[in-house]
Amino acid sequence: MKQLDIERRVALSLAVGRYLRSAERFNEASREFTGACKSLRNQLGTEQRFFVQSDFKHFLVTSDRHGNFDVEQIQTL
Repeated sequence: MKQLDIERRVALSLAVGRYLRSAERFNEASREFTGACKSLRNQLGTEQRFFVQSDFKHFLVTSDRHGNFDVEQIQTL
């Protein structure tokens, strides 16, 4: 195995640290997203269609009889 000079080791260490921090943020966001989906499924009924306003934007929310849902941003009501 080839020995690495100090600059290369520092660069690799920084890159690995960045990767590890990003992976942790990604995993946390994934857990939050999964929880939000579960919560929305619990609140939604089956076969529904309605509009929602959130953060000054409008969304069409639909759900089917299997518990699947879709949230689509629309321009205006």
